[in-house]
Amino acid sequence: MKDTIWFVLPGTDELVSPYSIYDNSKRIEAAQKFSATMVTTVVGEDLDGFLRGNNDILILTKVSYGEQPLVDRIHFYDKEIPTGDPIRSMFADNIFTTDDYSGNDKLRIELNVLEIDTDSEERKMLTSAFQSLSASAGAVFPAILPYAFAASTAAEVMERLISTLEKDQYVIKFPLSLYPGELKRGMAPLQEGDYVVFSEPRDPIRFRLQPSGLLTLAGETAKVSYSVFNVSGQTYTSPSFILSQKIATLLTQINSGNSNSTKGTLNFLESTIQQYSNYQKLQRYLELKSKANPSEKETQLLGDIEKIKELKPFLPTT
Repeated sequence: MKDTIWFVLPGTDELVSPYSIYDNSKRIEAAQKFSATMVTTVVGEDLDGFLRGNNDILILTKVSYGEQPLVDRIHFYDKEIPTGDPIRSMFADNIFTTDDYSGNDKLRIELNVLEIDTDSEERKMLTSAFQSLSASAGAVFPAILPYAFAASTAAEVMERLISTLEKDQYVIKFPLSLYPGELKRGMAPLQEGDYVVFSEPRDPIRFRLQPSGLLTLAGETAKVSYSVFNVSGQTYTSPSFILSQKIATLLTQINSGNSNSTKGTLNFLESTIQQYSNYQKLQRYLELKSKANPSEKETQLLGDIEKIKELKPFLPTT
C-alpha cells in the first residue's frame, strides 16, 4: 500500500501507519508537556532545472491547536541547496510546544516545502532576516514580521515572499491532524514518534529511518523528497519561543479572524487580555511586597490582588 504519510515508533526504524495505535505506542496525555519539531528535509529532485542545478528552499508549517487559527511558521530558508543534501539542525526547528496539554484538543500541522524564485538582493535580505529572527526567538512567525522589522526592506521582502507562496513550486504540501482520545478510523492519534512525509505516495516496505534522521531505501541513501518531524513528550524550547508563539496566534486572530470557531477570535482575545492583566498584577504585587514600608494605598492594593482567584497559586504563602 502506498501513502504520503508514514510513522516511525520510538526506538524503531520501520515505517508504519500513523492511523494506528501499537503495543509500544506512547500517547500524549492530558496535563503533559509535548512538542513537535522539524528533524530533516531532503529535496531529491532538481527543481531548478539545467541552468542553476541547486534549489532555493523554504520550509514552512501552518499549525492549529484546538480551535485556534492556523498560524504560519517559517523553519528554514536558504539559497542554492544542492539536490539531495539533507537539511538538518535548522535554526527554527520548533513547530509547536505546550507545557500543559488539554487532553481534548487536536493538533493540525500543514507541512510545506517549496522551491522559490528570488533575485540575488532579495536572497541576501531574506537570509539575513531569517537568521536574525530565528536566532533570537527560535522561530520565524510571519504574523510578527511587520513589528519585528518595522519599516525595513527586509520586512517587505519577507512579507512579499509569504504572500506569493502559491506561485512557487511545492515539493511537499501535506496537512495532518493528530487527535486525542480513542482511536477512530481515518484519524491519526496524537502519539510520540517520527512522522515521515513524502512528496508523493510511497510503499514503505523497504524504507528505514536512520538515527541520523535520514531515510534509506534497501540499504542505500533514499533519493526521494521527504520531510521528517518528531512529536515528543518533552519540550526543548525557550520561553521566548513560547511567548512568540502566543503573540503570533494573537496577531493571526486579530488580522485574519478564526475559521475554526465563530466565537474563537473574541474568546481568545478576552482570554489573552485577561491573562496579560493578571500577569501585570502579579508583577506589581511582587514589586510592592518587596517594599519595606508600603503606603496605605499600596497595602490596600496588595490586599485586592491577593483576592484574585486566578493568582492565588502564584502568590507567596508568607
